[in-house]
Amino acid sequence: MANETIVRMKISVIIFLVTSSLFAQKADGYLLFEQRNFDSDTCCWRKLQREGKYNEAADMIIDFIENGNVSNRQSLNWHAAQMYAFSDDYKSALTYSRKTYNVFQKWFGGNDGKTWYYFAKGTSAFFERNKEKLRKIVQKWSKRLIPDKNLKELELLLANWEFNYKRATSANTR
Repeated sequence: MANETIVRMKISVIIFLVTSSLFAQKADGYLLFEQRNFDSDTCCWRKLQREGKYNEAADMIIDFIENGNVSNRQSLNWHAAQMYAFSDDYKSALTYSRKTYNVFQKWFGGNDGKTWYYFAKGTSAFFERNKEKLRKIVQKWSKRLIPDKNLKELELLLANWEFNYKRATSANTR
């Protein structure tokens, strides 16, 4: 009888540990992923984005930044900013977009560093609702750097100023 009770207790403990582990893994198993897997089109925050769950996607990205296996913090901060902007939370979008650029990129980053600096700063100007700042950034870029898809996106933001970020950057406004 005593052996039977001990065996039942052991089985109960094993079942508890296994089910606890499964529930924990389901809740935050993405934290164990490499960033390339977490950031893939078939996983995690991008699934939430496709479902229109932008705040949840941003929260997941931030959780990964704080607790996951991060290899490119700038990229994740940028995506968190975009997700917040898609849900019209420009204050949070601005917080994360500002973490993606600095003047040293402009000074020492070559053409790529300069274009990223202007793109991120210009998008941040949209989040700030500072149209004049965005206009000046587009002008500087047009005069000093090679046009690319990011400049086109800033021009879209400027041309569609009256819309929110999601609509201003989508195909329906063109």
